[in-house]
Amino acid sequence: MGKPQDNADAVRMLTALSGRSHEVVTAYCVLDRVTGQQLCEAVRTTVQFKQLAATEIERYVDSGCPLDKAGAYAIQGGAAHMVREIRGSYTNVVGLPTCELYQALQQLGAL
Repeated sequence: MGKPQDNADAVRMLTALSGRSHEVVTAYCVLDRVTGQQLCEAVRTTVQFKQLAATEIERYVDSGCPLDKAGAYAIQGGAAHMVREIRGSYTNVVGLPTCELYQALQQLGAL
């Protein structure tokens, strides 16, 4: 899911996520320009939403928060109460899997 085009699209996305799990995937590639070595990975995190009432979705969409968020939600903000469970990297869901990226940089000797 990308970012919603408008409020109706945000409602559609959140309704589709309600009561279901979905996977958030972020890929990165780090290149050592000196050695040419590269480390690339796709980090996958499973997010389980609770069943959402229509009024919950409407209130959240009316806040304006979902309009610039992929999947129409921000786990680090107003949508935290919608998430029942997360399996994997929390920062991946926020936007960048920092632990995995940090480890790649360590592996390349950049840190």
